[in-house]
Amino acid sequence: MFFLVASSDIKMIGQFICLFLLFIFVLFFAYIAARIAGSFQSNVNKQGNIRVIEIYRISSNKTIEIIKIGERYLVVAVCKDNITLLTELPESEIIEQERTLEPIDFKQILEKMKEGKFKSPKLNNETESVFTKKNRIKRRNNSK
Repeated sequence: MFFLVASSDIKMIGQFICLFLLFIFVLFFAYIAARIAGSFQSNVNKQGNIRVIEIYRISSNKTIEIIKIGERYLVVAVCKDNITLLTELPESEIIEQERTLEPIDFKQILEKMKEGKFKSPKLNNETESVFTKKNRIKRRNNSK
């Protein structure tokens, strides 16, 4: 009887190890596939003659975009269902900025939070006043 219980425990542990190894295998191949697809996509974008220089969001589904096509700079309005050419800009009016993303050092942010030196972004005055009014009303109601 004891031998049968030990045998089923060993079988369960073996299944768990196999499942874990299969999970690691799938994660590894998903990572490789994402890297290959990302490098392919970035190479396609670099080789093209069309680049988006800047995007300005007007509303949730409306933007104004400056696009470089060949040597021409175009300003287009992009809506949900259509794209409208607004104007062509001379190259002298364009200020291209290189956009680089700085890596975020989460360890440094965590240390600042532990020390209490991390400051959350300030809310605008309108939002702060709403919160202040709500807190005053709560305190007034609680004191009664």
